[in-house]
Amino acid sequence: MPKPKPNPNPNPNQDPNSGPEKSPQSMQVFGLFILVKMDTGPGDNPEVMCPKGASLLYGSVISTGDGYDPDAKEFRKMPTVGATITFEESGESVEGHYFFTGGQEYRIVHLDSVIVSFPVTDEGNP
Repeated sequence: MPKPKPNPNPNPNQDPNSGPEKSPQSMQVFGLFILVKMDTGPGDNPEVMCPKGASLLYGSVISTGDGYDPDAKEFRKMPTVGATITFEESGESVEGHYFFTGGQEYRIVHLDSVIVSFPVTDEGNP
């Protein structure tokens, strides 16, 4: 008879069948989606303004899909991991899917939502 595996999740308040909590850095997204850690502003990058007054949000790219666009049957260029992107959010809805972990907000946004991608410099900062 096989030996039972120890519970990988020692937290008694969490469902024992859910497994250990995963860090966003280990998450994988697919296709034209981008996993973004939300920032409070543009940081050292220029602030992007919308002439219609829409809210523009900033985030650091954690992970990207492979960029394959099934409608065009080709690969599209994706932002670089570590880059800062900006995207617009209407007042009526939240852009992309979102979740919180460790008090930090993350979004999964579609490539078509990205307005600007600030490149990562040699020092690793946008």
